[in-house]
Formats: sequence, C-alpha cells, structure tokens
Amino acid sequence: MTITELSEYLSISEATVRNWIKLGKVVATKCGKKTVILKGEVQKLSESLNSSKMLTSRRNKSRLGSNYIPRSYISKKSPNYKTILSMIEAFQDETFEITKVISFCADLLMASSGISKEIRQCLLPYDLPDIEVNELFSSYKLVYVPFEDTLGLIYISLRRLQDKKATGSYYTPFYAVDLMIKDLPDTMQSICDPACGTGNFLLRLADQYPLEMVHGYDIDEIAVKIARINLAIKYRISTKEQLYTIEHNIRCIDFLSSSETLQKFDFIIGNPPWGSSFTKEQISEFKKGFESIAGKGKPESFDLFVEKAVRSLTPNGNMLFLLPETILGADYHESIRSFIADNSFVSGISYLGDIFDKVQCPCIILRLNIKQTDKITVQHYKKEKKELITCEKKYVVNSNRINEKSFHILADNEEYKLIEKILSVPHFTLEGQADFALGIVTGSNKSVLSQNPLDGWEGIVKGSDIHKYFYDEPKSYTKFVPQNFQQVAPEHMYRSKEKLFYKFIANEPVFAYDSKGTISLNSANILIPRVPGYSALYIMAVLNSDLMSFYYRHTFKNMKVLRSAIESLPIAKCDNDTMNTISTLALDIADEKKTSSEKISRLNALIDNLYSLDKNKFTFTV
Repeated sequence: MTITELSEYLSISEATVRNWIKLGKVVATKCGKKTVILKGEVQKLSESLNSSKMLTSRRNKSRLGSNYIPRSYISKKSPNYKTILSMIEAFQDETFEITKVISFCADLLMASSGISKEIRQCLLPYDLPDIEVNELFSSYKLVYVPFEDTLGLIYISLRRLQDKKATGSYYTPFYAVDLMIKDLPDTMQSICDPACGTGNFLLRLADQYPLEMVHGYDIDEIAVKIARINLAIKYRISTKEQLYTIEHNIRCIDFLSSSETLQKFDFIIGNPPWGSSFTKEQISEFKKGFESIAGKGKPESFDLFVEKAVRSLTPNGNMLFLLPETILGADYHESIRSFIADNSFVSGISYLGDIFDKVQCPCIILRLNIKQTDKITVQHYKKEKKELITCEKKYVVNSNRINEKSFHILADNEEYKLIEKILSVPHFTLEGQADFALGIVTGSNKSVLSQNPLDGWEGIVKGSDIHKYFYDEPKSYTKFVPQNFQQVAPEHMYRSKEKLFYKFIANEPVFAYDSKGTISLNSANILIPRVPGYSALYIMAVLNSDLMSFYYRHTFKNMKVLRSAIESLPIAKCDNDTMNTISTLALDIADEKKTSSEKISRLNALIDNLYSLDKNKFTFTV
C-alpha cells in the first residue's frame, strides 16, 4: 500500500503514517518514485494495532471495530451508496449484531420489491428485525437497484477485516464482475459460483438466466442467506416452489471438501478465495484428492478451486475465474498450470492490474474450456477513474505460446516476431555463468543505518540509488559488522573488484557498475558475471538496453527482478573488438552518471545491430 492507502485503511492521517515510518514503527520500501508498505508489514501493523491502545480516540473508532467499506463494490452513483456509508458510521457506535442489521435492511428491500411476508420470514438471517435496530435505522431509506448487491456491501462493511482475511475473501468490484458476465453466452446453460459470498456474480447475471439454472456455494452461512435474498428479489419470487429452488441451489457447502457428489455445470464463474488458512487435517485430506498440491507444504486455495472447478465442468463446460496474476508465472503455481494443461484448454487471459480496494495485487481473468481450442484471446485492461476499466489492447494468439512454466502472453503476434528474432541470434545466458548475492538484510534499518557518515561507517547503496549504468552516492551509512545484520552475503561478494548492482523492485532490468567494493541493502542485489571472453561492462550494457527492456517486459511480468529471469535473458555473442567498443562506451556512461545522453543512444544502436535489428523497421515499447 502507498502511504495514502495505508492511512485510509487504518483510518488515520497520512502524517501519522509518515511519523511511524520515521520512528521505525512501520518499514517502508521504495517502488519507483512511490513509498510503499508491503503486505507482510501491513498485516503485522494491523495485528499490533488490534492488540494495542495506539488508537483510542473517537476519530479512530473505525479502527477499533476494524470495519472496512469496499468503495468500488457498488457504483458511487447508486442512490444507496451514501446511505450505506452513513449506516456504517452509525453502527460503529453501537453494539448490535450484524444479523439484526442485515435482517432489517433485507426485510425493507424485499418488502419494497413485493416479496410476501411469509417468504420474507423464511429468508431472513434473523427471525425478526430488532425493535432497537428499527428505531435507529428507520430513517435510512434503501431502494432496490437492479443487479446491485446492496445487502452484500452492508454485510462486507460490517464484518471485521481479520475475519475476511482468515477465509481469503476479497469482494469483487462491480465493474470487474460485469466484465466477466459479458463473456457468458445468451443461451440457457447451468452456471455456478462455488464461492458465491453474498451472490454478487449471480445477481448480475442477465435476466434470461432462469432461476433453476443458477447455483452458488459458500462456507459463510450469513453470506449464503444474503445471496438467497438477493436472488429472491432479482427473480421476484412469489411461490414456495421458487423458495425451494433458491434454498436447494444456493447452499452453505464447502466446495473443496464437500462429501456429497455435486453436479456438473456448463459454466463455473467467480472469484475464489485467495490465501485461505487450512488446518493440518484439511491439508492432509486435500493431498489425497488434489493434484495441484503435490509436494507442497501449504496449498493455495485458489489453485484448489481451479482444479475442483475443472473437474466439475460438463464436456463442453467453461471456467471463468478472477485470480491473482501470479498464477500465470510463479514457480509455486507450476503444478496447477500443469494440471490445467493436462485437463483443459486456456481460451482467454485478461490482464486487469490492481482492481481491489486496499489490496495491491495485479489480477487476471482466466478462461478455461474443456473442449479443445487452439486459440487464446488476450486482453490488457486499464483501470480509469470514475469506476471505469477499459481495454487498451486485444489480440489472439496460438495456444502453443504457453507451457506449464508460464502462461503469460505479454506480446502480440508482431511483438512476438521480434522476440523470436532476438532469440534466433547466437547468444549466451548467465545461467551457471554468474554469481548472485542478496544485498544486506539489516533486520532493523533504524538501529544499524545512519543518515550521516560516522567514524568507521561506510556508504550503503539502496535500490532507489540505482540507475542504468551507475548509482548515486549513498545517502545512508552503516558499519559492516555481519553479526549485526539479519542476513548478509559473504563479504568478498560485496568487495569484488568488479560487480553489478541491480534494482530488485523494477519492471525491467536496471544494472549499475561498481568497482569500489561498495556494500548494498537487499533492494540492491549483486551480480558478478563469469563469462569467458565477455566483460561485466558488456553484459551490463546489453541488459540495460532498450532491446532487452522490450524483451523482458514482453516475457516476464513481475515487479521483482528475479534471478531466474536474469539467468534466462539472451545476451548476444560478438567479436572481441565489438565487445571492447561497447564496454568502453558503457564505462564512459557509468562515469558520467547521466540517465540520458547521446552515448546511451549510440550504445542502444550498437546493441540493436548485434541482434540484426533495424530500428527504422520497428519500435520498441519500453
């Protein structure tokens, strides 16, 4: 999270967050020009605040209750939006049970939609709206808005944030749901959301989907009751038969662990839980029935949902899931990619970026078919202001572009021709021909770093100091005493006569030359090439080039520059004279310490020639 996002998340001022960072109560990291607080640090801070008295004033009561409003769950244009915000504010000063408030709101919406009292009583999560609740909330007027999960927003907002984390539940913005719904066919087919929550996906289905074909499961009993109410309103049910259909189709069932045989579906759609916590007993059972967790200690819940969904489809069935982007490329998810490749066909990948409120995690929509297809439709979306997500790029590629190592398809067909051209040139990689080292992990920057040079202390390079070819003079200092650090590489790696620093948090290779034996923090890691006949300066120049940036951005998608990616980059072979010319020019640029110059342009042109590419015939998007 950024400082602004963390302040909203904790309901405190940005000044407080900045002060905590300054005092070392919060560890912040540079990501480009932004200061960010990583997920683990946010969780640790949230847990410490829940058990402390750091925030006790009235203005921070929302922190004490851990109430959280996902502001893009429904449209801000909705007539209910501001009403719900006011209701949540009023609720924070009271001790009502959530079910009582939900019952009041649900009864209000059902009555206004013409649902009979008899059916309303059967559906309410609490027997009757409480008198005290009626008195407090009677002035808040909710109106029925087609396809809107009004009750879901109220419920999500009232639940404690830590409860949501425990089950891996993150609720999907309405515009992302609509993006998935529009890909469904108009014809009548059975559909299921196996982690339906309050029914947001099912509620937003087109009206032509008959009630008897709509199914949903969830382990949250209250959420299931709300989903039933939502569908009762959507379909304006008036008979006991319709009520039975809803209660039979929308059930409190654990999709992963249910002992009963569930039916097959034409479409399985939704946003399955991410990062759910499982007991040892559950994990033991999962290992007996799921291929995607073979050899893993802790399974990832969305992997399990994908596998179970594929197994639950009809012969012509399709799965449409909103998932973390990491499923496409992370080593940890190779087993589920292998399962997908063996049991289904990828027909669509949509890159959405960060779409969740208060959660920084790029997302994708993954579409799988049971029926064979040899084409994959790829779309890249951008989140705009005012609740809008637009498609910036769309292309169709052959399915042979993916394998179990990576499902990423980041280049269109023309861009892929360039990648193939780059790979066709005689080249070497750094795999087995370089030493890598992690920068120093201090364990506590506050205790071992200083902003001023002290006697016996030396400058230490951070990721934010690194530019292509050179690094800024360090602004932080430390005394190199390995036992004072949490994690440190052998000293000879730092003191090497010639090495390259690389920025760990980046979306392209950024390497800087060092011949001074300078030490670095773990945001600035170390590479020492050992390729016979090729200098570190030459290798740095190729890795920093526009051409290699293009290759990297269209092959990898990770904000962390990983060793495995660096080791696979194709570095062109060349004759000794060319290598020396490029090395000399790279050293000149490193010494000049300029981020843009005529020499950098000249160097890029020389490297283009190494790969036999004419810059007049193509444009690198970097």
